[in-house]
Amino acid sequence: MDGCCEIHAVAEGKLRFLPLLLLADPCERMVFRYLDAGEMFAMECGGEAVCAAVVVRCPDGACELKNLAVAEPWQGRGVGSRMMRFLLGRFASEAKAMLVGTAESGVPFYERFGFEYVFRVPGFFTENYPEPVVEDGRRCVDMLYCRKVFDSGCSAV
Repeated sequence: MDGCCEIHAVAEGKLRFLPLLLLADPCERMVFRYLDAGEMFAMECGGEAVCAAVVVRCPDGACELKNLAVAEPWQGRGVGSRMMRFLLGRFASEAKAMLVGTAESGVPFYERFGFEYVFRVPGFFTENYPEPVVEDGRRCVDMLYCRKVFDSGCSAV
């Protein structure tokens, strides 16, 4: 990965990252449900957007990672991991835990960062998306939620 890549907050012009966000959440309607409410971060390398993430604060003091997308040419190059480390550092002192809902194939990625599986929402992808959602050649049906409790001593969700 290029050393000139920088992560920054995106307060205005979030829609310019929509094509990137749709890589991780392929339904515009679903993205629009959390985009305005969330804090967005983007990684740009030489002016090219290579990764974007959206985190929403929850009323109970936790936060939820709603979207983490890496541009296809940059996948497998550590970009998503770098963004994840940034987000964990950013929210560790402000939230008691971070939640993420993902398809089954995404769980191992989050487990590498200390997330643990907590619950499943049966039929989430089949009931909330107009088109089938497919990851790693398999149709997504249930959403699996994982949680990382931050070391702040607070109880988590």
